[in-house]
This record gives sequence, structure tokens and C-alpha cells, in this order.
Amino acid sequence: MVEHETERLARGIHHIDASVHYALPEGLKRYRLPDPFYLARIRTSTGEVLYTNCRAECDEHLLAAEIHPPDFWYRMLSTSKPITVAGGRAFGTGDRKIIVEVAILDDQQQVMWDVLGREFADHLAVPMSILLLFILGGTLVSIALALQPVRRAARQAESIDPLDPMHRVDTSGMPREIAEFGQAINRTLSRIHGLMTAQRVFTAAVAHEIRTPLAMLRLELGNIDHPRAQKMEADVDGLAHFVEQITALGRLDGADRAVLQAIDLVAIARKAVADIAPFVYARGATIAFVDHGADQVEAYLPFVDDAIRNLVENAVKHTPRGTMIDVIAGPGPCLAVVDNAGLLQEGSRDHERPDATGIGLEIVRRIMAFHRGRLDIDVEHGKLTAMRLVFKAKIADGRMVRH
Repeated sequence: MVEHETERLARGIHHIDASVHYALPEGLKRYRLPDPFYLARIRTSTGEVLYTNCRAECDEHLLAAEIHPPDFWYRMLSTSKPITVAGGRAFGTGDRKIIVEVAILDDQQQVMWDVLGREFADHLAVPMSILLLFILGGTLVSIALALQPVRRAARQAESIDPLDPMHRVDTSGMPREIAEFGQAINRTLSRIHGLMTAQRVFTAAVAHEIRTPLAMLRLELGNIDHPRAQKMEADVDGLAHFVEQITALGRLDGADRAVLQAIDLVAIARKAVADIAPFVYARGATIAFVDHGADQVEAYLPFVDDAIRNLVENAVKHTPRGTMIDVIAGPGPCLAVVDNAGLLQEGSRDHERPDATGIGLEIVRRIMAFHRGRLDIDVEHGKLTAMRLVFKAKIADGRMVRH
């Protein structure tokens, strides 16, 4: 209270020429005459009084004018509440020292609470706010740094391919808790891969068990010269083809991308046309291979061959005799099977699944999903139907180039 009041009173000290004058500052009306509760005296070190609002009270509560006071002093006038205090400070002004003294005998204007508020703001609120700002900033930075491994693990998990047994979350350099989470993800992926492998084995076993009796049944029916036997033989052929499609789906569901390698789309398309040409001609259609400069792609050759065969068989089975089919390689990472019938209806479900069981195009779609590509279907009614296998990557100069 003494420091607060003397500092405010000292603002009224002024130099005019070589002399010192005093004028009570605004807001300190409590130190005007007369006021028996708030006493003030401003004097020089030689005892010259510049301002005072007390007489005998000054002599009673303040230091005697002839005493050379210390730079700061105070004493409690009583131990009761509210606080009553007297004290003074020395202020240097030019080459002179001015002594500002106060006495608060009854704090009716709540100086104490004003001082407490200022002390709280100056020594607690402001420093704590600055400290809190640094603590908050440091905490946010610490959290951001601590969560970097989590974000890195999340990005790895986002890009994980469950079909690739070698693709796992890298837990090296991670904090222990986060590394345990990454290891749990890796164990889950291993279990998924194990289930997919078991499914592939089961599907292959079932298909093998079914193919053998179907082959024997077809052989026996071939020895029977009867129209109904021939009809049954055709049904058995259809069932065998269905089993082959189921087997193909099983291979796709259990496959992993570790088998991917660079293949030449031109070479595989040319070979597929040569292999399937007898089947196409036997059905009264024609087939040709067209090279438009296809890229090399990262793919699994048996699956791509299955996709071409499915599309060609689909075109042969669902178009009239005399249909011309082109297998086009390129341009770019693309293969297309195009027929000149254009019988598929755009926007219809039959367009999407033209084969009898609906498995053929589903197999092709899954093959392209396995290669991270897509199957595009374009139809010009009465003119052409184009089934395009669009791959996502090509091999150029020894590097994988993404499209």
C-alpha cells in the first residue's frame, strides 16, 4: 500500500526552471485538505515541505521533518483490520531527493483491495498467463511430436494391401505403446492372409473333387448315341465351365500381389488370341489381334490371360454368328476386346452381367481390382461393344510410372 500510494503521489512532482513544485495528481482526492484518514506529505531532503494535508497528525504518524529518512520505510500503526499503515519513499529528481510520505488511518476508499488487484495482475495473472502460453505451446508441440509415429502408422495402415504378405506396418523407431498397436495390426493381417490361403486351398480341393466325376460323366455320355444324352452332355459342359469359374474366383480371393511382375501386354494378348482362335472359329465368329503400342505393366500373367479369355468367350457366346472380334493391345497400359455386334443394352443389368451365371465379368472385375485397375465397358448399340482392361501402372525406363 505504501509503495502504491507513494508512487502515485510522486507523479505530481514537477521542475520549473531551477525550482521544484508539486501538484496533486488526478484521482487522489483523498489526499486533499482536509481528510483525517489519508495523510500525505511531500518534502525535500532538507525538510522543505512541498505539499501536505496534515498538521499534528503528520508529526504523530510520520517521521520528524528534521530526520534524514531512509529510501523506503513503513510501519503498521495497528494490528487490527482494516490495515492502518504509514511509510515513505525517496524519489530522485534531477540532483535533488524528494521524500513522499503517507499514512492510511482508515481505509474507507478500499486502497488495500486496489493494491491487491494490481499485485495480482502484475505478479500473478500476467506472469502466469505468459507461463501458461508457453506451457500450452510446449504441450501442443510435445503432443504433435508424440503423435507423429501414430500418424505415420496410420498412413502405413491406410496403404496396406492385405493381398501382399510382405506389406506390413513398420514398427521400428516407434514408442513401445504405438509399436504394440502396429504389431497387433500386423498379426491381424497375418491371420487374414492365413484365412485367404485356407480359402484358396479349400476352393481348389472342392473344384478338383468335382472336376473328376464331371469328366467321367461326360465320357460316359459321349458313348450314348441319344439326343437326350447329347443335351445332358451340353449341360455337363456348362457345369464344368461353372466349376472352372468358381475355381478362378477362389484363386483370385486367395491370391496375393507378391506374384506381380512386369509383363508385355502385346505378347500376352497375341498368345491369348492364338490359343482361343479355334474356339471362336468353331462358334462361327472371327477374331483378330491389333497392336496399338501397349505398355509393359506390373501384373500376373495367368490372371490377365483369364481376363482376356473371359471377355472373348463372353463376346462369342452372346453375339450372333459372323461377329468380328478384335483384341487390341494399347495404346498405353490398356487391353480391349471389341466386337461389332453392339447387342448389350447400356444401363441395364444384363449389360453388366451378360453371361448366364453372371460370374464371367465379375471375375474380370476382380482381376482388374487385383491389379489396381478397372474394367470399362463402352456400348454403341448395333455397332460395337468394347470391354477395356485399364491398368494403373506401366514400366518405363526401369521405373514404375503411376497414371
